[in-house]
Amino acid sequence: MTPALLAATSDPDRGWGGPIALLIAIVVFLTVIGIQEYINPENPSPTGDQGSGVTANPKVNSVSDTDDTEPDTSWWGRIRDVGGRRVRVVDEPVDDELDLDLDDEDEPETVEKAVARMVGERQSYMEIVRHLMTVHRVSESTAKRRIREHHEAV
Repeated sequence: MTPALLAATSDPDRGWGGPIALLIAIVVFLTVIGIQEYINPENPSPTGDQGSGVTANPKVNSVSDTDDTEPDTSWWGRIRDVGGRRVRVVDEPVDDELDLDLDDEDEPETVEKAVARMVGERQSYMEIVRHLMTVHRVSESTAKRRIREHHEAV
């Protein structure tokens, strides 16, 4: 409260409204706290030492939980020992019409293979640069460097 009084006395045109409002707020706060302490003097804690009258009996057995996992055949498959490790194996019938073998797809053409192919097809220098920039999304300097590296290697 002292800084508020100092601020009010240093500026005489400011008035005493702010410091008085602070004083009233402090008095109201202390009054509410005092009434609460008077009504409830023991200040109970929600985690106090007194018991609530509710007890819990633990129902835990000391049984290994790995004994009953062998016949587990839920949605996620069954558990097997493979190489000393327990793994979940899914044995589902495979529908050949819906099964797509993604390994048969060709890998995307690399920049080096594209340069070698286009040089072998006798494409113009700027056509190779344009192709590398649009299809492979490399900068113009990178495209020119790859063409130069290909010519040096050949």
